[in-house]
Amino acid sequence: MPVPDPDWRAALPTALPSSEEGAGERRHARAAVEMLARFRRGITSSTVMLKDLTPLGARVEGVGALEPDEFVSLALPGCRPSMAFVAWANDHCAGLQFVEPLSTAQFEDLARQYGLAADVPPPLRPLG
Repeated sequence: MPVPDPDWRAALPTALPSSEEGAGERRHARAAVEMLARFRRGITSSTVMLKDLTPLGARVEGVGALEPDEFVSLALPGCRPSMAFVAWANDHCAGLQFVEPLSTAQFEDLARQYGLAADVPPPLRPLG
């Protein structure tokens, strides 16, 4: 069974920052997304909401109580299931570190398809 990268905790902030605070403390920029993903813990499988994504991991909601370093699986839309370790968790969400990072193409495709755009109205189209 794979083991977590021993240095992964060194880059984590001591507290969970908001999206604006601590952005400079992260190893990679996060894509704010909203997508459903299949989550597997042991023999239990469920659907969770993925809220942000990097090539190295993701934050998911709706997972229940998890333990740090717990081994789980996450199936992102259009991707084969990815093995991951729980980096942090609370009662409602968890941060996951992928065993194998997403490729640049996979990450960019998912961010483009499921990314949350800023509050910018769509361009106007002429009628007729």
